[in-house]
Amino acid sequence: FLSNLIPSKGVYVLLDACKILKEKGMDFHCNFVGGESKEINRSVFEQAVRERGLDDCVTYHGPKYGEDKERYWQMADVFVQPTFEDCFPLTILEAMLHHKPIVSTNEGAVPDMVLDGQNGFISKREDASSLASALERLIVDEALRNTMGEEGYRMYKEKFTLSCFEHRFAEILCL
Repeated sequence: FLSNLIPSKGVYVLLDACKILKEKGMDFHCNFVGGESKEINRSVFEQAVRERGLDDCVTYHGPKYGEDKERYWQMADVFVQPTFEDCFPLTILEAMLHHKPIVSTNEGAVPDMVLDGQNGFISKREDASSLASALERLIVDEALRNTMGEEGYRMYKEKFTLSCFEHRFAEILCL
């Protein structure tokens, strides 16, 4: 998870999904990277983790930039952002650039970026069970993670680079 700790980014939904995964005996570690917010600071986050019994499988690292942020991208196997109030999350493009499969929601332009079953999964909005199911599929299937990550990178190169954006923008202006 790479975003500020804002409820609408799905922080609590992801924690609830992690609880479901832990109760099923899944082997995983969920890293939260991003800044604190007025709604969720480190103390509030860590209390939510403790309440769900996730101290051993969820860690908040705070905001990271540059090489520090890159290190977390390299460590990650899956990118998850269960947002329910986003237009065009740039972190999804970052995940695609880093060859990561994505789990997100049907919100804003996310379904144009994450093609369900191709470069990731779309879970139901504000539904921890749906999110946990999608994450479980990627946790247990390394080949699927790799295939989806590569498809995401291919899609990024085909649709979301700066030159693609400039070309599409120029087409719009010429109409």
